[in-house]
Amino acid sequence: MMNSTVSANNDSELLSPLKPVSIEYKIRISKFGNATLGKVKSVLSTTDTGYSIKSVTQAQGMALLLMQSNRQESCEFEIVNGRAVARSYNGGTIKETEYSVDYDWGNRKVNLNENKGAQESLDMPQGYVVDNCIMWFATALLKGDISKDEGIYVVDGRSKRIRGYKLRSSEEEIINTNLGDKKTIKMVLERELRPNRTLTFWLSIEDQYLPVRIEESRKSRTTTFEISQLDKA
Repeated sequence: MMNSTVSANNDSELLSPLKPVSIEYKIRISKFGNATLGKVKSVLSTTDTGYSIKSVTQAQGMALLLMQSNRQESCEFEIVNGRAVARSYNGGTIKETEYSVDYDWGNRKVNLNENKGAQESLDMPQGYVVDNCIMWFATALLKGDISKDEGIYVVDGRSKRIRGYKLRSSEEEIINTNLGDKKTIKMVLERELRPNRTLTFWLSIEDQYLPVRIEESRKSRTTTFEISQLDKA
């Protein structure tokens, strides 16, 4: 776990842990010669009860052939005791919502719904339960500080599953980005039961601990999300 000086918040951060922001990444994948396959843009806004996110993935080249259409996800969440608490989540193509997810926190159930009518309910694991839509911002709230025993569990509405990760390491690192040099917390998560798969976040300390680089690595490929634009409200 990180020491208290890294994870400490000032009073304004406690009152407003996240501020509205628009963040854009270029997507590269090693399997295709590290070519840029597209971009993803996520916009975080405040609501009367918390936050909302709209995320749009625009593919190009071979990726567009594989995806058939650009994708979008949207969600709403609150922040309770410094953690993101998901309230709703849906996604699909730009023109059509294909799936939605709602959360029964009282009974610890994740309810998955398809627009064709199929429904499925999954038990929530014990740990930090988030979803694909809020994952980057939920990780920013951690500031690299989570018990190695707790676990982070990510709900994927499209594939109707929950993926589990454990913290492997968390340390400071300065990296060069499209926005200049950034002092970050490098947070490496290891997939449960699949230690050869990792998810790594470089959380920029000066930018609300938002990830300025993300890498999802497995034997066959590494997918990198490299920040290209960050607009603060």
